[in-house]
Amino acid sequence: MITVRKMVTFKCKMNGRCCTRYWIPITHLDALRLVIYGNINIYNAVELKNAKIYKSTKFPPVKIRRNYYYLSLREVEGTSTCIFLSPDGRCLVHEYKPLTCRFYPFVYTVHRDGSISISVNEKAIGECPGLVLDGKPIDEEIVKRLVRLAKVRLLEIKLYKEVVHEWNSELNNIFAKARNFIDFMLEEARKHKKMLESRGLWVK
Repeated sequence: MITVRKMVTFKCKMNGRCCTRYWIPITHLDALRLVIYGNINIYNAVELKNAKIYKSTKFPPVKIRRNYYYLSLREVEGTSTCIFLSPDGRCLVHEYKPLTCRFYPFVYTVHRDGSISISVNEKAIGECPGLVLDGKPIDEEIVKRLVRLAKVRLLEIKLYKEVVHEWNSELNNIFAKARNFIDFMLEEARKHKKMLESRGLWVK
């Protein structure tokens, strides 16, 4: 069961404010979407964040040699701005951006009974110009999108955890480089894409 709090209206204004404040952890499938739909050089589009400095409760850290990192979208050097944010404040990969980005300004919580509740990200209140706390029901189409996106995101993170576990436990070694992991995860992502397509759970 998935429930959504009926307390807001939302329409993305695409002003890019959220693209300058947060680092964006991604999965192998997020990376694959950038490759196949944007023809993007993934080696230049992602980076590894030191797990000693950056924290994530949902995404697994990748072991490269003896250290652990989180795979994320690359930021403009010396800033916290995503490299895919255009000068006019628009997302250059909006149609196939990572699921983390698509869920903002909402968050989901998985409860012990398996139910999922969706609510507003408190950090977005007062920051996201497209978010209006007016007490009115959320648009039905937004609700449907959030419900499906929550299911897909949970599954994609689960699959990514399996990929990272295999890498960390069997494939990582003292000679491994970030590029080696990226190649491995993309190979696994293509397999998972076919599986998700067969189940009607693949999203562009």
